[in-house]
Amino acid sequence: MNYESLNELTLRDKLSEWYQSPLGETVYAEEMSKLGEILPRIFGYHILQFGYCAELNYLKASRISNKTILFLENSEFKKDIKKAIRTNAEELPIAMDSVDALILPHILEFSTDPHKLLREIERVLICEGYVVFIGINPFSLWGLWHLIFCWWNRMPWSGKLISVSRLKDWLSLLDFEYQKVNYFFFSPPLSNKKLLKKFLPLERLGKYCYPIFGGLYIVVAKKRVAPLSSIKINWKKRRNIISGESIEPTSRLAIKK
Repeated sequence: MNYESLNELTLRDKLSEWYQSPLGETVYAEEMSKLGEILPRIFGYHILQFGYCAELNYLKASRISNKTILFLENSEFKKDIKKAIRTNAEELPIAMDSVDALILPHILEFSTDPHKLLREIERVLICEGYVVFIGINPFSLWGLWHLIFCWWNRMPWSGKLISVSRLKDWLSLLDFEYQKVNYFFFSPPLSNKKLLKKFLPLERLGKYCYPIFGGLYIVVAKKRVAPLSSIKINWKKRRNIISGESIEPTSRLAIKK
């Protein structure tokens, strides 16, 4: 499958359509619920959301006043967002060390160069800044659906799923400190809301019995600050090679015959 053949406009349209489906609406509600437990604990001056769907506002729970949405195509966005900027997936029009927090819902899965995108994230975040990833867990029932439907170019299965362990490795190479991971949505990705309600006991059971097999995950990481090694100044008097006692040189007096 050629991911580059899926242009950004097609991705945005298909994702927007999927989020309007019963399953998409349920997923968005669950994602917002989990973010409601994370974002209020992140403080700062600027928070960004970067994704394909500008009409989905993932920043509602944040207490940070300056909220900005970066998106990849011209699309409608909600009125409660003051700023929305169209940009490229791997090149962010943001100054270096200027953002306190960055939210990325389902964008690494469709990025043509996720490594470059992660480097951009590291560039724009301030020291001690936070990045929050939302993705589909390949080791779950959702991952099984991906193996079946990825060949049919159906959303959200047409992307390349990234496991939490691989994401942790990538972040460690960029000197990010892993903070937490939250797995959720243990039910199969069914479009029928009545069937989804029947799997509610599975949701409660999965949180305690097999949490790593949740269909979706949220990973929180923090940009580390490189410690500065202090240079100790030696204030002691430099030691002399010759001791302080006077030593009579052997060549001072001539030998008398």
